[in-house]
Amino acid sequence: MMAPNKWISSTKSLQRPLRLADQCSSVIVTISHLPESANIQIYVHDMEGVSLKSEQAILKQVARMLRISDKDEKAVNEFQGLYPQAKQDEFGRIFRSPSLFEDVVKSILLCKCTWGKTLNMVKSLCELQLQLSSGPRSNRKKQCKTKRKRGQNNATSKKNHGIGNFPNSKELVKFGETILRERCKVGYRAQFIIKLAQSVEKGTLVLEKLEMECNLWSYKVVHRKLSELKGFGPFVVATILMCMGCYEKVPVDSETKRHLNQVCSLVFVHHLIAKMKFI
Repeated sequence: MMAPNKWISSTKSLQRPLRLADQCSSVIVTISHLPESANIQIYVHDMEGVSLKSEQAILKQVARMLRISDKDEKAVNEFQGLYPQAKQDEFGRIFRSPSLFEDVVKSILLCKCTWGKTLNMVKSLCELQLQLSSGPRSNRKKQCKTKRKRGQNNATSKKNHGIGNFPNSKELVKFGETILRERCKVGYRAQFIIKLAQSVEKGTLVLEKLEMECNLWSYKVVHRKLSELKGFGPFVVATILMCMGCYEKVPVDSETKRHLNQVCSLVFVHHLIAKMKFI
């Protein structure tokens, strides 16, 4: 539900911008899966050709979003082995973002606010990214020096989506804390997001390395490293770890409690109905 994801119910497909190999430009991609096909279809919009490196970059992002890897497959099989009903219902993969950085920032934006507020903050960040990527052509040339094939666009296409990509660490550092507060209304979270982006850009925090290291045996070490980051409380850390594939700590917030209350209420009502029928 979070921008820049766009679910198209009529075709049961997911549409969003994904990064090309240069990491500074994006292209709109539609991902779909026909029931009778064993393959996932990825359609790239508004481009005559995609370089091999960009094709590989897109495939890597889609694989992360849908958890398509040997490691993910093993985890799903183990889970479905413990819970056969999950296999029957084809359940076992939790959707995530194309990059861990996007997951981390979105986790921060979940804290101490309503779901609607989170959606608005994320949407504002994507709109701000679109403004940056659609700036003067001379500026775009300075930002993107990678050679392309004819027909490739530097900026994110607005024709099919109307929203920018989620900003990466380099773009967020350019925005700065003040713009995030004033334009995106992220409040106190701005300082934590900018500090995170700066750490990633400086190389003092390598999120991909943490994700690769995260498993049942190194879980406590990764948990400690994340907890040491400013603004990363128990809920944020647990949510990030879940995106990494570690489920030892279940992230619980007011929304989770609300859903649990609804479930408990329904169980209680069904119990009463059954009892009444028995009587």
